[in-house]
Amino acid sequence: MCGRFVQVIKQAELRQLERELKAQMSSEQLVISYNVAPTQPVMAIVEKDELRYDGYFRWGLIPSWMKAIPKIAMINIRAETITEKPSFKASFMRRRALVPVNGFYEWKAPQKTPYYIYPAKGSLLYLAAIYDVWEGDDGSYLPTLGIITTAANDFMQKLHHRMPVIIRKELADLYLDPKLQDLAVARELLTPAPDGILSCHKVSPAVNKVANNSPDLILENDFGEEIPL
Repeated sequence: MCGRFVQVIKQAELRQLERELKAQMSSEQLVISYNVAPTQPVMAIVEKDELRYDGYFRWGLIPSWMKAIPKIAMINIRAETITEKPSFKASFMRRRALVPVNGFYEWKAPQKTPYYIYPAKGSLLYLAAIYDVWEGDDGSYLPTLGIITTAANDFMQKLHHRMPVIIRKELADLYLDPKLQDLAVARELLTPAPDGILSCHKVSPAVNKVANNSPDLILENDFGEEIPL
């Protein structure tokens, strides 16, 4: 699954997004976060009317047809059922997004040991997502998204049986293209990441508290248990 991640997009990362995703990035300074949690705002790359750009969303998908904001946010969407459930099918066909992250956290059972997972090479991972815009009776609107997950690859299985879908940069154009509405073709992009693209290390249990948000959270913190990775 994916329950926390790091989104620290500075000038170097903005240029990378412009170069690799061909996105027109805002010049506004992002609110950086080393501990993004559900219901918090996140930045994602979307494409609409032949324009690819950065949008801002609440993490936790709220389908537009819902009458009210649910108490439990749908932060993760299973790739295996995304084309079957009405809550997700329309968004997957027309409203796909990529969430650029520096890395994400996972907790290894049974001790709930926190790990930080990040690119073995490079500075960003592109997580597959879908989005929608919920409108309230008072005329307010709320853009939201959910991150797509799939079965873990061999690397991640040592930590958890699920992982976020990571879209490789060479497939980003296809994933973001709104003209791709063949669900079978789009679904083929939602596969576990190839082994060898990720690294990880243990981090401090301080990441467990949402209020903690500093660069120290992603530093290696060896406090006992070892697993071969």
